[in-house]
Amino acid sequence: MSSAVRRPAVLVCLLLLGGGIASLVGLAVHPDTGTPHSVPLVVVAPGVVADALADEANALDDRPFAAVAADEADGEQARDEVADGTVVATLVVDLAGTRDTLVLNAGRDPGLNDAVLDRVRQNEATRDRTVRVERVGQRTGAASHAYDLCLVAAVLGFLAVVVMSARGGPVALTLRRGAGRIVELAALAVVAGPTLAALPWTGVASDHAAVAAVVGLHVLVVAVLTLALESLAGLTGLALAALSFVVLNAPLVARLDPLLLPSPWAAMASWSPSGAAYRAVEALTALDGDQLLRPVLVLLAWLATGLLTLLSARWVRARLRALVASSAAGDAPVRIGDVRVWWSLAVVVPAAALLLSATLLVPESAPPAGALPSRASQTECVATGELEDVADLNRVAGRLRGSPAFQGGDVGADVLLQDGRRLWVFGDTLRDPDFDGQTFVRNSMLVVGPGCLSVVVPPERDAVIPDRTDASAPPGTPPVGYWPMSVGRVERPGYDLVSVATQRVRTVGDGAFDFENLGTSIAVFVVPRGGTPQLVTQRDIGADDADTTRTTWGAAATIVHDGDGPWVYLYGTSRPDTSGAFGFAMRLARVRPDDILDARRWRYWDGAAWAPSERSAATLIPAQGGVSQTLSVFRDRDTWYALSKQDEVLGTNLTVWTAPSPTGPFTPQPPLAQLPSDTVTGLLRYMPLAHPDLLPRPGTMVVSYSRNSTDVGEVVRDPLLYRPRFLRVTLP
Repeated sequence: MSSAVRRPAVLVCLLLLGGGIASLVGLAVHPDTGTPHSVPLVVVAPGVVADALADEANALDDRPFAAVAADEADGEQARDEVADGTVVATLVVDLAGTRDTLVLNAGRDPGLNDAVLDRVRQNEATRDRTVRVERVGQRTGAASHAYDLCLVAAVLGFLAVVVMSARGGPVALTLRRGAGRIVELAALAVVAGPTLAALPWTGVASDHAAVAAVVGLHVLVVAVLTLALESLAGLTGLALAALSFVVLNAPLVARLDPLLLPSPWAAMASWSPSGAAYRAVEALTALDGDQLLRPVLVLLAWLATGLLTLLSARWVRARLRALVASSAAGDAPVRIGDVRVWWSLAVVVPAAALLLSATLLVPESAPPAGALPSRASQTECVATGELEDVADLNRVAGRLRGSPAFQGGDVGADVLLQDGRRLWVFGDTLRDPDFDGQTFVRNSMLVVGPGCLSVVVPPERDAVIPDRTDASAPPGTPPVGYWPMSVGRVERPGYDLVSVATQRVRTVGDGAFDFENLGTSIAVFVVPRGGTPQLVTQRDIGADDADTTRTTWGAAATIVHDGDGPWVYLYGTSRPDTSGAFGFAMRLARVRPDDILDARRWRYWDGAAWAPSERSAATLIPAQGGVSQTLSVFRDRDTWYALSKQDEVLGTNLTVWTAPSPTGPFTPQPPLAQLPSDTVTGLLRYMPLAHPDLLPRPGTMVVSYSRNSTDVGEVVRDPLLYRPRFLRVTLP
């Protein structure tokens, strides 16, 4: 080769190598290098909690994890997935305490394990939680040596072609010589694989034969790809191979797992020969051979691509030489090198893409990955004295000034916790003007224990279920708030799982009734025994829709047990657009507690069976003479009761509808009491709710009702007017 040809080739080689070195330096100084990127993680908790925590994890800005949820019953399987490499880590959430367990594979790269542990600890600390580490698998140390093993194999494959090219030129002149080169490289791979795998520092002697095969395959793949690039562009192709060698092996040089690499190195490492070789060696040395098939297929796809490139380049070269030999004098010269490259690429690139894409058909359980548990809240305690009868309840509700965090509110739905305390949720809540935080919130929560009333105050000192602000809404648009309607509890060892059904509302004016109901939402709280309620998640069910004929589910809720476990029965209310109908119609849906956030799993009573379509829900109580928007449904002995104020605020009668089952049929009974609103004074009496396990007495029920005034200023001046009152009624 003349010096005129050699100098440009050398120059291109140097420039490409310089670019590769620059890429390596860029990787070394990149701020995200060494931090987790989409690391597969399983979050183990009760179903409804696990889903919420996995979603929160996947929403983190820097996307450190790709999390999926697993129920507590699948905890052992989730640990096994760490052992076999399906996932990198499993986080087992202990809702009864504040210390969770992170399961890691002891045989994986220590750098990856440490990075995942650090990130999880950071997330846990923001919620006043800690984490302990449980390691599965054998601590072989071989995974950390896999970088060196694969790097040496790549160097050997590349240098073998350099030596071969220096001896016989960059391109074999005949098919026989080309085949001979492949045979020589295959022989080198057969010898190099066992030799490299047997070196003491590799630490893989127990898997010597399998690792040797992978290492030898890696040597052959790198060598064949280098030859293929030479067949396309001669010494320039060798320079391109050198560039690819530097860039694609940067993770091996930096000793970084591909999951610790930012873009674009992470993607390149996943599909490069060296990245596939590393994953294959890791599978053999740390994962008991699991997760091996896909990286081996990637290596074989690259080998097939290299061989196809060699054959197509030789075929195109032969055709072009024949074309040049027979071309007429004076025709434009054919630039064989350029044409050879483009024609070969036209054949090879689609084939390579097809081969590599085929590896995606191989199952690989790499779930999408992680934030972690719920927010801690704070409480204040106010002495209440003994609560032994309805008079005591009205004493606390009517005269106790209480905490600055709660001065007055409506609704007052409650649930009894396993530790004997009682959790109450309220709607629009007034706080003391001097309260350090929001002085008016859409919802609040109290915990009442023996002689003590505590107000749950979130860290942001706002609503316990925070408002939703729509970034896309026009400036000045009020946020969407959440009014509690009903509350249910499922007992778990050491904690209670509490779901609060809310209606999401938006203010549309200054009057007491100037709001629109946009639909149902569900908030999930975890309450450890003796601990503070913690909000795990809140999710809107369905799109915003202010149509009053749409059913708002969760207006009442109750837990029903059958032979297969508990169901949450969610009663919904709606008001038809017809004159003379002042009440709300009632319908019924049900769902398993762990699936309550997934509306696709809800089923609706159509009058005869449970149907998947909401539109098929039958009317259990009609709107004419119907129930309030929010009510109570409960069971006493063998009878089911729906308790409400008939015809909502404008009605007078506190009424129950009785039924033999939770699905009806419901029959109205004579009024239990009178709860009229006073149009002269502006006093409003509304939303009576039953409290079945509050001061129970056979044949009777403690009922609360909310009070308010059409004069907002009066309520602000004396928030005690804006608290529920209690009475006891006799059930029919």
